[in-house]
Amino acid sequence: MADRIRIKKEKGLALVPGANKLSGGYNFAVEVPEGVGASLALYKKRARKPSVEIPFTEEDRVGNICAFTLPEFDAENYEYNFLVDGKVYTDPCAYRIYGRERFGVPVDGDAHKVRCGFLKNEEFDWEGDKSPEIPYHEMILYKLHVRGYTKANRNVKGVKGTFQVLEEMIPYWKELGINAIELMPAYEFMESGATGAFGSSGMVSEKRREGRVNFWGYMPGYYFAPKRSYCATDDPEMEFKSLIKKLHQAGIACIMEMYFPYRSNPVIVLRALQFWRLYYHVDGFHVLGDGVPVDLLMQDGILSDTRLMFHDFNENEVRKRKDPAKKQIARYDPEFLQDMRRFLKSDEDMVGAAAYRIRRNPDSYAVINYMASQDGFTLNDVVTYNYRHNEANQENNQDGSSYNYSWNCGVEGPSRKMNIRQMRERQVRNAFLMMLLSQGVPMIYGGDEIGNSQNGNNNAYCQDNSVGWIDWKGLKKNEALFEFVKNAIAFRKEHPILHIPGKLHGVDYQTRGLPDVSLHGERAWYLNSENTSRLLGILYCGAYAKRADGSADESVYIACNFHWEDRVLALPNLVGNKKWKKVIDTSAMKENGFFHEDGKEYKKKLEIAPRTIVVLLAVEEEKKDHDASMEAL
Repeated sequence: MADRIRIKKEKGLALVPGANKLSGGYNFAVEVPEGVGASLALYKKRARKPSVEIPFTEEDRVGNICAFTLPEFDAENYEYNFLVDGKVYTDPCAYRIYGRERFGVPVDGDAHKVRCGFLKNEEFDWEGDKSPEIPYHEMILYKLHVRGYTKANRNVKGVKGTFQVLEEMIPYWKELGINAIELMPAYEFMESGATGAFGSSGMVSEKRREGRVNFWGYMPGYYFAPKRSYCATDDPEMEFKSLIKKLHQAGIACIMEMYFPYRSNPVIVLRALQFWRLYYHVDGFHVLGDGVPVDLLMQDGILSDTRLMFHDFNENEVRKRKDPAKKQIARYDPEFLQDMRRFLKSDEDMVGAAAYRIRRNPDSYAVINYMASQDGFTLNDVVTYNYRHNEANQENNQDGSSYNYSWNCGVEGPSRKMNIRQMRERQVRNAFLMMLLSQGVPMIYGGDEIGNSQNGNNNAYCQDNSVGWIDWKGLKKNEALFEFVKNAIAFRKEHPILHIPGKLHGVDYQTRGLPDVSLHGERAWYLNSENTSRLLGILYCGAYAKRADGSADESVYIACNFHWEDRVLALPNLVGNKKWKKVIDTSAMKENGFFHEDGKEYKKKLEIAPRTIVVLLAVEEEKKDHDASMEAL
């Protein structure tokens, strides 16, 4: 029973939900259905039951919002919950959640063990922190799960699976060439479904599946609080701020994934994004779920300089920018994954779709291109399994998508056969080039660059174990793949024609001698898009893009052969004293795909191996040796 401690109460501000320190004291506001009683429960720290209970009266109500202010309240000594209709109701706008320090550990039947905390008053030294402001056309996005990314990494020194240890990964990302990371849900959510989680009515639900966790976190959450079990310290605010500051100092942006289910309060959605942007300096959001108020977020002034990524939106509602380099909105593009995976595994009638996906780059918004994400196979598993293997999820292998657009290269699962392994290695390299040589924003799913596998599980949402964690032994075992991806990212960055800010037109509108982009096949300037064709050549004219020093980029020719036999492409003639030089060939195992000085030269035609991508650069022909020329005369 709560003690009868007298705390002065004054009129509150219903406009600000949750518990906030205002000029007049601490303001508490919560939504309470009509005809239902509610109160504020205050707990002295380490007390098992509320020390003070302060009821909301009808005078404290505005519509369905109850609010009052405690002008002389010492927040440092208290935690809180709301009581609604006699039941514990954890504040959905809380800035901190206590009682959830260990991931996946259910809270027992005592509903008072999960409590809310207040923002700390001490200042954090941001040291003049500024967003790196990575424009979409220069972004290399890298998606990860905070816990699963480092939980099995023996090389980190800090507490594995936390924000703190992610700081140790910054040199790794820098070496790879990453300049933006995307965090899967990193705000507080009740992964075990225990007491304190939201039920369908918004009240506390005690239902849960025994022994199961929602590892990913795509569920209703406490959208203002960093996840406590992702912290190495007792101070989630400072730990997350430190991560953001260190990322920014390294020139890396942070995108947060936020999931809002159907009937989410659009005002709370907006305020949550504004809060993370202003308080934590987050650079952008990937917002998904059926409860996303897309139009509201796109038109908000505070978020107008924030990267916002959606799965669907009305293109007419996108803010028009004169400069395509300043795009704010991006579309996550699952169609890229579907079409390019089908092209990768040599399906019929995919040449036209692949050509469209590679070139696609609207002026008003960006597209996020990816070949793998958490929802489906890892990239390694795309070339290793034809079928899902989700038995470990204990749902009779009925969960997860049955459409994976994958090809196991001849054998289901791991194989010791050299020809199978080499084909898989080539296909993974092909997949990375499909992303990194396309005009949209490439998104790499963390671990794919070291061949991470989930043993064919394409729905590891409940696998808080070796299945869902990144196996960092792959960094040594698949060092060649890591080097290939690093080189491919560097090649993309080196050639601005591969990632221009806006749309390509397919014509020579600046009279540069070639169209900005053109399609080719067995005949130059002619693409055979019949259903039996699996051959695609794309030529980017480098004169349509400028390097940092103002010089024109080289022209780049990308040749894709996904027939199971050799093919020959006719190469377009180059203007002036230039020739084609091979710089990348995914079938070249000895060179690990890249030719730096000794790439073969071509003029008229290119023979390309089966299931291979070859990249050519237009380079000046070397002048003949002067003495040799004189002797010939």
